Amino acid sequence: MRRMKNRLQRKLDLLGYRVNAKTIIIFRIVSSIILFLVLLLISKVGYVLAPLITLIYYFLVEYLFIDLAIYYRSLSLESDAIEFFTVFSLSLKGGRNVKKAIAITTDIVDNELSIEFKKVLNDLKVGKSLEEALMLLESRIPSESINNILINIREANRFGNDISSSIDKQLSLINAKQEKKLIKKYKVVPLYLTIVSISFTFIMLSVLIVLAMFL
Repeated sequence: MRRMKNRLQRKLDLLGYRVNAKTIIIFRIVSSIILFLVLLLISKVGYVLAPLITLIYYFLVEYLFIDLAIYYRSLSLESDAIEFFTVFSLSLKGGRNVKKAIAITTDIVDNELSIEFKKVLNDLKVGKSLEEALMLLESRIPSESINNILINIREANRFGNDISSSIDKQLSLINAKQEKKLIKKYKVVPLYLTIVSISFTFIMLSVLIVLAMFL
């Protein structure tokens, strides 16, 4: 139970939610029980459908509402990163230190990633070191590319080395990844539509067959 709670909490952190994993686990269990009872009561074949649909709901709810949300948040943050880190890199090239560059960039750029960096500045105000604040930020970011940049920023803050080229390299990788995803998206849309149509038809036929057997 503790392992499941810790795993779920890490996922919630990647979504940027200040929600306790225990709350989500309780909601998942209670909603599954309610769904089971409702299906059992309203359907003549509820004793067949209720356990099947409840199991599907219980195991899919995390994927549909958390895992997919993490994936799409990663894409959104990577899109934000192009603008944010371009300005950040220019600030560093202008002679600012890491902390000052973050402050300037968050004033100029207004997107979700900028909001996350404002939390870094707030952490600094309450006494955390920049190293600690950036490590906390990493725990909230589901993108490997952005986290690589954060590691470079931490090293630059610690050793004073130039990271502009490293940032530019990571931004190039993000741009290339987005272009590939866009091309792939247009290629697979017809396939997805076909799969969804076939799956929907199969599910409807299965339900009708089950109902016919018991009515």
